[in-house]
Amino acid sequence: MNTEEKNVMTIVTLARIVESTLWYCLPPRSANGFSKQDRDNRFLALTNLTAEHSPFYANCERNADAGKELFEMMKDFTEDVYGPNGRIVYLDMHDKVVVEPSLINELFTTVVKLRAYLEAFISSAIKFLKESGKLSDEFAELISTDIRYYHAFAGKVSCILIANKFGELNQTASIYMESYAKSHNGADPKNDPDFNVRNDPSFRMIENEFHELNTDMVTVLNSYGENDADFRYAREQIYADCEIFTGKKVTTDTKAYFQMFTSYLDKILTTTQTNLNQMFTAISLKMSETEEEPAKTEESAPAAEEAK
Repeated sequence: MNTEEKNVMTIVTLARIVESTLWYCLPPRSANGFSKQDRDNRFLALTNLTAEHSPFYANCERNADAGKELFEMMKDFTEDVYGPNGRIVYLDMHDKVVVEPSLINELFTTVVKLRAYLEAFISSAIKFLKESGKLSDEFAELISTDIRYYHAFAGKVSCILIANKFGELNQTASIYMESYAKSHNGADPKNDPDFNVRNDPSFRMIENEFHELNTDMVTVLNSYGENDADFRYAREQIYADCEIFTGKKVTTDTKAYFQMFTSYLDKILTTTQTNLNQMFTAISLKMSETEEEPAKTEESAPAAEEAK
């Protein structure tokens, strides 16, 4: 593995840690909750991979205001999610990892923005390596597989979040309609020209969150897939099912409808995840075995485990 690929690999490792943060947008997979050790390892990796003289730091320095913005965004992300005084993810008095429910939308948006920045850098670097004859087939496959996995994973998470938010929006509307009817002598709000559900501040807030999630979902799904038929098919199905949000589609079984809506990208995730983790770990180990290993890549191997 050449020096140039090593430097890019540190950015890939950053991107994978950002990607793995998506799990905090969902309920924990373990009955014991989220792993404190995983969170600690990611914090250490992020700290080292963004330190002065790291490829990430050097890239930010070269890119003036845009680089400064990215560096500050990564710094805030690290502190908010993995820092000892995390604002979005933190430890309770029993040392249990807690995700602040009201900030999950913000977390998802941050992940989407950071990954877009990092993917732009990685794509530019890969183009340079290829043109200079320094890109190995193994490394190129890792990059393409990771990008495919991220867009499928983030796409699925966006579908889950937007489906949940739609349910929350409908529930809030129902509560407001019931309250309105009680305060208007039992009048049916649907037949009252003065009734407007958007007069409810709670409804407006949730509706804004819904639209933000929709924007993030479109960003994730539309920024990948040109040469991936399976991904394009899944995206088409997701967008078709989104018509339920505008009333163009109706269903008698909401649960079954949204189970399907959130499953279109599962095939890609199932066929990609294990292979990606194996490739990532293998290349990280090659870096650690190299005689001349830059200090900035020391956390690549443990980060590989945390990015699963």
